[in-house]
Amino acid sequence: MTTTSTCETSSLTRVEVRRPEAGGGCEVLLGCSGPADRPLVRPMLLSSDEDGARVSLVPEGALLLAGDAVRIEVVVGPGAHLELVEPAGTVAYAMDGGRARWDVDITLDAASSLVWAGEPFVVAEGARVDRRTRVRLGWDARLALREMLVLGRHGERPGVLAQDLTVLGPRDIPVLLESLHVGPGSGPLLLGARVMGTVTVVGDRLPPTTAGTRLELEGCGTMVRHLADEAHLAVPHEAWAQARQLVRAICSSTRNCIPSALAR
Repeated sequence: MTTTSTCETSSLTRVEVRRPEAGGGCEVLLGCSGPADRPLVRPMLLSSDEDGARVSLVPEGALLLAGDAVRIEVVVGPGAHLELVEPAGTVAYAMDGGRARWDVDITLDAASSLVWAGEPFVVAEGARVDRRTRVRLGWDARLALREMLVLGRHGERPGVLAQDLTVLGPRDIPVLLESLHVGPGSGPLLLGARVMGTVTVVGDRLPPTTAGTRLELEGCGTMVRHLADEAHLAVPHEAWAQARQLVRAICSSTRNCIPSALAR
């Protein structure tokens, strides 16, 4: 296992995991950089083996404030597995007319897999946030993504959020395109609740008995969503447990494959 960490002067967090063709422990590349007066999201290696790695995304300082621009890049090489965890949620605070950005770009190569256990993303009253997630999957890649959106802290109206999720399969064929734009007047009217918990699986389908409002995605995938007025009631526990089990199954099926062969 090789670990490399870098901190430079751009607003970026990067996590990359690759399986060496010669075998042995995975190569894990972790990088973070940003202005000295702005907080960072720092990737911390929790564990790794011959199949992949487990990494925590740790915020250093208050996020998000006006002017913050967080960019996270994730790359999982052929046949590798990555699990991302967040030790705490993210709060977008009041911004006095300013804005903040939160951009995520994910590339999953052939037969790779990613499990990302996201914690609550809170858009406080007075916040203005542009949030974008873009995922590209190679053939037989699998994704399990847990997200929780909270519109306003307790007793608050929501801030302004423009959120876009794009998931592309092999040859950039769209699997899921979703845009959500909410604000102080549209939040309760649009969603019918203050908290939205979502589990998205691509590359497999959740069992038909899974609780929650579900959407079967084009190709092979399932989105399950819970709406509630309190965060603990919107967590799709059953869907998330099933999603992790499905995605991790790819590890055993690719363990004996050579990464260069998977990439063909």
